[in-house]
Amino acid sequence: MKNIILLFFAITLVACGGNSGNNSSDTDPQNSTVSPVDTLTGEINRQNDSLNEYLYDNPFDVDALLARSRRYIAEKNIPYAEADIRAAMELDSLNPKVLLAWGDINFYKNQTRESRNAWKKCIELDEQNVDCRLKLAELYNAVQKYRESLKLVNEVIEIDPSQPVAYFIKGNNIRELTGDTAAAVRYVQEAIERDPEYWPAIDFAAVMLSKLNDPTAEVYFDRLIEIDPNNQPTYYKKGMFHMGMKDYNKAIKAFTMSTQLRPTDAESFFNLGYIHLELNLNREAADYFSKSIQARQVNHRAYYGRGFTYERMGDLLRAQEDFKQALAYNPTHEPSKIALRRVQQAINEMGGQ
Repeated sequence: MKNIILLFFAITLVACGGNSGNNSSDTDPQNSTVSPVDTLTGEINRQNDSLNEYLYDNPFDVDALLARSRRYIAEKNIPYAEADIRAAMELDSLNPKVLLAWGDINFYKNQTRESRNAWKKCIELDEQNVDCRLKLAELYNAVQKYRESLKLVNEVIEIDPSQPVAYFIKGNNIRELTGDTAAAVRYVQEAIERDPEYWPAIDFAAVMLSKLNDPTAEVYFDRLIEIDPNNQPTYYKKGMFHMGMKDYNKAIKAFTMSTQLRPTDAESFFNLGYIHLELNLNREAADYFSKSIQARQVNHRAYYGRGFTYERMGDLLRAQEDFKQALAYNPTHEPSKIALRRVQQAINEMGGQ
């Protein structure tokens, strides 16, 4: 009886969710233009309708339930996905594919113990299962059980050496266990060789190599930009790399692009201010620090930076005001305390002349 109720619940959810609220009476008959997005959406809806119809006639088809649950997960419709996976669990709780999905849905719900148990059971039932091992390895890495995670990815590599995710997780584990960033990057590079568009691995390599001041980092940042030219965090991280290498022209270009993609990027504006200060371009530096403040008002570093710039330009009164404001936002900021005393002393000395 429990099985039937769960299956009925899964089907009922779909029946209720099949109507998105767009009735034919809402359609404008004069607008006959169909965009590519509408065409794609219509195709997806037709596929979903077809699967719904199939499951209505075949409610005990586990593979179909799993297929529909994956679509729901892709659409971030977790309650519907869970209904299908629960139904699949009731039908075949010892099916590795079902256990993999059961672990996934519990992971989405932050019930990681259930996920762990599902994936461990999956491995027990299918000793050569790669997917469940990778999921469990990722979970162990997330909860800082690096040795357990490393053991699992080594098993995956032994079973199937072509798995890029295994090398990526292994690189993470190596770095956490040994602190050897260079060795970690080598494993991550293995992952990228097997999947040249593996974003997390490319990003990891770029950031880790930049910490090592390795010029190769630029290659990976450029690869990220090639894959997604509108990803603002990539430009920010690329700017940080070039700034650390004192390659200021490239840093300015990267930070500028970052602010164009996200005008509220206070940190990129701040870094542009710092770079122009380093280049003795004081007016430009003050302008960028002001933009950083406009992007984020509570910003003691930008007030300090602009105050320092004003001080260098000889505008002691405005410098004093900015140092005071920096301390209003962060009373423990020692550089602002020192700078304020210095400026106030200079003002007093000028008044005594």
